[in-house]
Amino acid sequence: EYSAPMRWGHAFESAIIELAERRWVEIVEREKYYEKDFLTCHIDGRYLAHSTLHEGKTTTIHTFRDEWGEPGTDQVPVDYQIQTQHQMICTGADRVILSVLVFPRRVEEWEEMGWMPILDNGSWELQAPNGIHFNPETWAYVLSQMGYFHQYEIHANAELQALMISKYREWWEKYVIGKTPPEPMNIDDIKMIVREPVGTIIADERIERLAAERDHIMSEIGNGGSLKKRADALRLEILKYMTESGAVLDDESRDKFILRGRDGKKLASYGKDKNGRLIFR
Repeated sequence: EYSAPMRWGHAFESAIIELAERRWVEIVEREKYYEKDFLTCHIDGRYLAHSTLHEGKTTTIHTFRDEWGEPGTDQVPVDYQIQTQHQMICTGADRVILSVLVFPRRVEEWEEMGWMPILDNGSWELQAPNGIHFNPETWAYVLSQMGYFHQYEIHANAELQALMISKYREWWEKYVIGKTPPEPMNIDDIKMIVREPVGTIIADERIERLAAERDHIMSEIGNGGSLKKRADALRLEILKYMTESGAVLDDESRDKFILRGRDGKKLASYGKDKNGRLIFR
């Protein structure tokens, strides 16, 4: 699903490059594809006459305060540390300057107010609630002057890169060359594996117990709270069981999975909503 953070991130890619070039030099090789052995990547860009890559990000002020360290260091979220090390493996670069534009509020809130990034004739613009279009570069420059633009310097880490390559090779040989599907690790994996769920599945004792625990947790926390991770883990286990067990088609399960207990009681369902999105209930 193309989410609000993805829209705003894409809309401000060029704006972040412009801000980065103001501090350094011209950025070239934008969106260039690299391949090394069985590894691939594409980069946001490279600084001219440098073996330094450019990587641009957007985030919100709350996430920035919680997950980012002091600007100028390499203290970035772990996913970005791995991403930049991967890029250096593929390109041979020895440094990445990661530039981040911080939004002072959640982009979902801006969209609820009527601000929307739109792609107009190949260029991103921000459409205001009154229909007027603004250039993202203008917004980005103002935010940078207000102290919402920061840069981090990440150097190649030979030890970490060697560990990553070892894990990549293990994955490649076991799952790609070996043609063995890996275990699903999250709900998105399940959605990729089972795109058209149909049929009724009967739970075993363990799954009945997990379903009961999940119902209890959800009645306690709603959609948030410290137990949400446990609820998500239970949901994944239940879904894995549903996808791996033999399903029997009946009148109620012609367009979705239905999980029933051994007594016939409905425990959960997994199927498409009216917008075509796969939903677990």
